[in-house]
Amino acid sequence: MIHLAMPCGTAIHWQDLIGEFIVSSSVRLSILYFSMQLFNTLQAIGLTIVAVALTSADALKEPPKDLQIGIKKRVPDEECLLRSHDGDSLSMHYTGSLFDTGKTFDSSVGRDPLEFTLGTGRVIKGWDLGLKNMCIGEKRRLVIPPHLGYGANGAGNSIPGGATLVFDVELVNIHRSAGGSDYASLGMESKTGLDLKSPLVILSGAGAFALLAIFYFSRSSGKAVKKPVEGSSSKK
Repeated sequence: MIHLAMPCGTAIHWQDLIGEFIVSSSVRLSILYFSMQLFNTLQAIGLTIVAVALTSADALKEPPKDLQIGIKKRVPDEECLLRSHDGDSLSMHYTGSLFDTGKTFDSSVGRDPLEFTLGTGRVIKGWDLGLKNMCIGEKRRLVIPPHLGYGANGAGNSIPGGATLVFDVELVNIHRSAGGSDYASLGMESKTGLDLKSPLVILSGAGAFALLAIFYFSRSSGKAVKKPVEGSSSKK
């Protein structure tokens, strides 16, 4: 039998060397195989993540079908003493852009703010709806679908037909006549949950006042009747 003599005097058979070589080679092949499988798995996961990201990006580019209102700067309730509603004359800064391309088609920045009356059709429907209940100093972003903007015809050369519009707006001031102030503008409607201008609330208040008046005058009349009786008894 062939054997090798080691320097230390230990003999190793050639069969043992071949067996160790085969075992070590199998281990290396197994490690290589699992490494390749792991690489392929990670590659598949990476491609899946990229596909999901691209799908999400495409979804964000789809224009909404309804009016979208986002608050970019909120005014604290204690500082908001007046809120916009139909009939108010508003001073508004704005920047308008196209949803699809992001191209700006108009802006009042660097000019005087635009003034208009809310809720009277002087501006596009998306503004009349999206600028209600707004505080002075508040900033919003309105994403306006075509049916609430300029429709299928567009406007001039800057706004094509069927365009979805994006407006970044800031309410500079609210101009309201002395007789136009109401409880809703002071935040009372939102805090109490009642519309203090509704006929039901007004009639209820009037009815309560009438009952108090009847109760007061009935007591006063009763005292007036008792006085002569007390006087006649004292004379006796």
